[in-house]
Amino acid sequence: MHRRIQPSDVFEPVKGLYSQVIAVAEGPRYEIAGTLPYHPDGGLDEPLATQAQVVMDNLGRSLASAGLERSDVVRVQIYTTRMDEFLRTALDVVFGWFGDARPTSTLVEVSRLANPKVLVEIDASAVGVPRGSAE
Repeated sequence: MHRRIQPSDVFEPVKGLYSQVIAVAEGPRYEIAGTLPYHPDGGLDEPLATQAQVVMDNLGRSLASAGLERSDVVRVQIYTTRMDEFLRTALDVVFGWFGDARPTSTLVEVSRLANPKVLVEIDASAVGVPRGSAE
């Protein structure tokens, strides 16, 4: 289990969405590559909020393939080409997916991702002992 720390003397610009510090006590570390908003059949939707939901679904699949759960994620790096739209429409999609787990996070706007039609990409770090059967 991870211990989430929210220092009382550090400004929290977006209250409750992420953890400032996570202490990791045990378990192997997993690095999940930049997760893209492609459907399993290769399809790609346009709205940013929809792309964010597909990214989170794909992240869930990646975690499950290693026997992990969303609560094992300790850090996410979010890259978007449309920051204002992301803040309006996708912020709750991404952080809502984690529930109370609240990983540490970084959110940056970039001028372009590998495919110019991709509006959001998220990579993650997870720590945990696999549950169930991993692929």
